Amino acid sequence: MTLTLYDAVQSPNCQRVHIALHEKGLSYERVRLNLGAKEQKKPEFIRLNPYGRVPVLIDDDLVLYESCIINEYLDSKYPDPPLSHEDAALVAQGRLLIDYALNFLQEYYWPLRAEMRKPERERNMTIAQDNRQMIIERLDRLETALGDKPYFLQNFGLTDIGLWPRLSRIEEYGALESPKLTGLKQWLRRMSLRPSVQSVLQDRE
Repeated sequence: MTLTLYDAVQSPNCQRVHIALHEKGLSYERVRLNLGAKEQKKPEFIRLNPYGRVPVLIDDDLVLYESCIINEYLDSKYPDPPLSHEDAALVAQGRLLIDYALNFLQEYYWPLRAEMRKPERERNMTIAQDNRQMIIERLDRLETALGDKPYFLQNFGLTDIGLWPRLSRIEEYGALESPKLTGLKQWLRRMSLRPSVQSVLQDRE
């Protein structure tokens, strides 16, 4: 078995795959790309992923891209320990939660991210706060889905891995500061204790 991962340290999509690989105990060769230098847009990389994005996972002759697809493949081919639920309905619900966090929130996530990545003195705090508030309102759906469970589908799995990079950044940008979102904050604390997530956090520093 030869696994090769093309990634970038700060990419949340790559972090999803790192967590899954760590949880599976799989060894792999890591090829880091400099996104600022547009290495992901070079012809040799486009041949691997026509979207020109990381991550890309190569397993022998198989080339895969898109983080959630990669993780589903890893869980199917390397099923111990399992990261998927046996109930097909719950698996579908988990996928919907990830889609909600990545797509339905992005209208407000990206403007907030853009402001928070600027030097503090250059931020437009009106834009930041308006988008924080919209995210907080839309996170109510995820708070309800989590309920009082330790993880989104009760047991830790692909849904939690899929959601963590986006929600951890939302917390960094101050968009979880609401008494209505205490469950999500506790979930983030719980996730941060997992060695797989700790390895990603150390990588980000």
